[in-house]
Amino acid sequence: MPSLSNIAHPAKRWAHELAHTQAEPSAEPVAADFRIESPTQADAPAIARCFVEVYGSHYPHAEVFAPARYWASVERGELVPVIARDSAGLVVGHVALEREAGASVAERGEAVVLPAYRGHQLLELMTGRLAEQAATLKLEGVYARPVTIHTFSQRNDLRNGMAFCAATLGLLPEDMLPKGLDIPTLGQRQSLLLAFHFLRPQAPRTIHAPDRYRAMLAQLYAAIAAEVIFAEPQESAAAESTVASTLGDGGVGEIRVHAVGARPAVELERMLRDLVGRGAQVVSLSVPLHDPGTPALAEAARNTGFFFSGLGPGFVDGGDALLMQWLGTPLDAGKLQIYAEQARELVFFIEADRATAGRR
Repeated sequence: MPSLSNIAHPAKRWAHELAHTQAEPSAEPVAADFRIESPTQADAPAIARCFVEVYGSHYPHAEVFAPARYWASVERGELVPVIARDSAGLVVGHVALEREAGASVAERGEAVVLPAYRGHQLLELMTGRLAEQAATLKLEGVYARPVTIHTFSQRNDLRNGMAFCAATLGLLPEDMLPKGLDIPTLGQRQSLLLAFHFLRPQAPRTIHAPDRYRAMLAQLYAAIAAEVIFAEPQESAAAESTVASTLGDGGVGEIRVHAVGARPAVELERMLRDLVGRGAQVVSLSVPLHDPGTPALAEAARNTGFFFSGLGPGFVDGGDALLMQWLGTPLDAGKLQIYAEQARELVFFIEADRATAGRR
């Protein structure tokens, strides 16, 4: 049951693609020069050194710097890593699946390649090996959160059969950046896309979607190869909402709705006011699409200032989520570096919805 912040908070989990430059990879990986394999416990210090070289001491996923904590996550099955070694046996790259117990989907994250070894498609090679491992874990799908300060990670996601189904504007603080990169989005918080790929064929799913978002949701489901049926309007089945909110580092708030009650507007406004009062600059909202009350909650959310963010397959209690967000700081979406036309169309739709959200 991955939350929109993937267990912890977005600023701690979604910065995993920041380390890659826009340098064009070579036409073919030089596989003979590198070994792509699972690490051993003895590799944990070398993995930490990779992150230190690229990020200094400020990478948000702190356990990568602590070999004992890192390996404990591997042994618990929360982390499924793959590394790249050079011909001398040095660890020069890393990527992993991050899993929550019982979840049907997992995030591909903690990706890093040492600067001296970029241009050999090591990320692609490691991602391919990780996809083989994912198929053995009984997962329904894998997702990634590529940044929009460059397009390298986005192109890697497309090459690995992913499609884009959400974008979160301003999710990360402006200063959460790797060393030594020219950043075209400076002056504002950093935005992320959501890329997704199902690992097995999916049965048709029935969802309760707001009328204003049906056409876009239909496009997003088609992009990830899932058939969707839009249900007729119904009354919410729950008398009271089941909702949880959290506030993480970097001014990142999250509201997770598990069931929609009879008074969604009152509950949502109270939670947003609380998070903003505690310092939230961006708030993500996830609502189960199988809940008949979702259309009413989405309209209440728009009146409160939330706007469309996308689709989260398997993100709420094993079911799909309507993703929305509130943003309390200025952001110029024209600065975002976006590779695929499908993702650009999604961001254009999000920006149009953002422009009218909160206008009753």
